Amino acid sequence: MNWISGRPALVAAGFFILLSVLSGCFSRKADISDRTIVKVNESSLLAKDFAELLAHRLKDFDAVSVKDQRVVSRIREQLINDFVIEIVTLDWATEKGIFVRREDLEAEVNSIRSYYPDDLAFRRALSEQSLTFDEWKEKLKFSMLQKLVRADLSKSVEKPKDAEVSEFYNDHKDQFQEPEQVKLRQIVLDSESNAKRIYQEVKKGRPLKELAAKFSIAPEAENGGDLGWIGKGTLDIFDAAFSMKVGQKSDVVKSPYGYHIFEVLGKKRAAVAPLKDVKQRIERQLQEQAEQKVYSSWLEERLRTSRVFRDQDLINSISVETKDE
Repeated sequence: MNWISGRPALVAAGFFILLSVLSGCFSRKADISDRTIVKVNESSLLAKDFAELLAHRLKDFDAVSVKDQRVVSRIREQLINDFVIEIVTLDWATEKGIFVRREDLEAEVNSIRSYYPDDLAFRRALSEQSLTFDEWKEKLKFSMLQKLVRADLSKSVEKPKDAEVSEFYNDHKDQFQEPEQVKLRQIVLDSESNAKRIYQEVKKGRPLKELAAKFSIAPEAENGGDLGWIGKGTLDIFDAAFSMKVGQKSDVVKSPYGYHIFEVLGKKRAAVAPLKDVKQRIERQLQEQAEQKVYSSWLEERLRTSRVFRDQDLINSISVETKDE
């Protein structure tokens, strides 16, 4: 079984992928395109398919990087490792009866396609990745299968205990440092004249909430201009708010988004976030770490027990040569 089926395309992104041979390794007249680069259990990756994969991967690199043998060597190893992991995953999933249901795959395909304005835009995106629709769909299917495999392996992972969460929090408080913050309400106007007119209403004492709901062009207008909490350094236009008092209103401030008038609703000093505010975040992080540990152990065992053959001389013989456009 080949990793990716289809015709070999050994020219891509301004360079050739050559099925050349190292001196003394093979007969120079031998056709090596159908030789096996790597075999995992019963699945083989042929030289021509490996060359096509290498071409696709290297098309995202510039000409200088493509000529760097260290870069090419690293990419070759990544491709080999990807293939090995894919096959051991597929084989294990088959043993366990884990598979992607056709209806689930079609639903995911349709979901992804819905992000594009039309089918032409979707097909153009595939073309930019040098993928046919069937190749892309096969990659998507494997991605979904990986998630199913990880979900199955994660069944044995217990939810982090409160003591573990507290210990992590106490040992990593620097991760939960929050900057100084202000809570703001704002009005955004599209012209300086409108901003000055509304500013006069603010000076007369009309509530900013009322004016924002009626005149602001910003999305938060429907919430009376409430921006929520803003960290120091988030946007330059709000820097002045950190030296203002609660209840104080700004002058008209110009930005690329329009003309702003804002009010300080509250202030918070820089501080470590309390445990209750970051508990769920820590739980997710610990859960993910535990799941990754289980997956890594599983993968190590699968690699140890699988039959893996690598033709390193053949792998090294596949070279890259730039071509003139």
